[in-house]
Amino acid sequence: MRKQPWFYLFVFVLALLLAVYTRLTMAVRPEEFYLFPDAPFWLFLESLLVIYLLDNLHLRATRRGQASGRAGYYFTLLWRGALLFVGLLQLLQGVLVLTHISRGDYDSWYGVVRGLSSALFLYLLVGSVYLPFLYQQHASQVRLALERAEKAASRAQLLALQQHVDPHFLFNNLNILAALIEPENQPAQDYLAHLASLYRYLVRTRQHEAVPVAEELAFAQDYQFLLIRRFGVAYEFIQDVQASEQELRTRVVPPGVLQELLTNAVKHNLASRANPLRVRILVTPTSLTVHNGRRPRPTAATGEGSGLQGVRSRLALLADAPVRIEETPEYFAVTLPLTPALSSPAHAPIVA
Repeated sequence: MRKQPWFYLFVFVLALLLAVYTRLTMAVRPEEFYLFPDAPFWLFLESLLVIYLLDNLHLRATRRGQASGRAGYYFTLLWRGALLFVGLLQLLQGVLVLTHISRGDYDSWYGVVRGLSSALFLYLLVGSVYLPFLYQQHASQVRLALERAEKAASRAQLLALQQHVDPHFLFNNLNILAALIEPENQPAQDYLAHLASLYRYLVRTRQHEAVPVAEELAFAQDYQFLLIRRFGVAYEFIQDVQASEQELRTRVVPPGVLQELLTNAVKHNLASRANPLRVRILVTPTSLTVHNGRRPRPTAATGEGSGLQGVRSRLALLADAPVRIEETPEYFAVTLPLTPALSSPAHAPIVA
């Protein structure tokens, strides 16, 4: 993590004070006091190693979604970093002894204990001073991410208001259109029925932050029907549901996220009748994954990445676990965490 110059100055002053303190405890009389010029420098480098280890352990935990603001998390960072720090110092000491650059502290058991205790004391001192900085930095990042998510949600709500269409006007016209289609034209009737069902879902859930997974899957089937009618067999959609009906009703996701992910798969990949693109929706009790092969279009689609950022922002308001994205030359997959529904339902149907 990038640090300000004053931070390194603070660490150097801390190393200098520690070197002075060490010599003061060893010198009984003033004439015995002597500070080796290189002592603060080596203590400064060891302090930077402590900070580097704690930063990387925290970064790794953040990428895995394990970072938190709890005290137990920082104590775990502290003892894991202690093992790495003491181990690295002993490894370095061993290399110096083998190359005859240093004698080391391996002549007796007391020398070994003395070296380990000194390294552990330095680590605990620097680590306990640095952890509050790390906590403050993590808290600032969490607040910034929450502010971004709230701004993204506000922009989405504003966009929805700007694109608002009176649902009665919409469905009345769909009913008129259905009456104008000949009864024997079943494909057109089916298409219109799925289109009406899709828009009914969008209108019903536009004020909701979350809907049951079962409803989102039913909505996705309507959307897949329209895509198949538009592109034929160029796209193959597969739903692999490995969760019970009860779990599908009690786990929630933001409404319309499946439409966004399916649209991304169609928008950014080539497909044809001879070489169809397979899009798989995998649902487990804890996650929902949309997986598709990668066949990038020669020209990148406009707005690439903005849809996934919107999905991340909406999920951040519901779940602590992050959205996982896997991207290889062969496939692209997005995994959404499923959140248990609240005790009071936020998805009561709205009659249009």
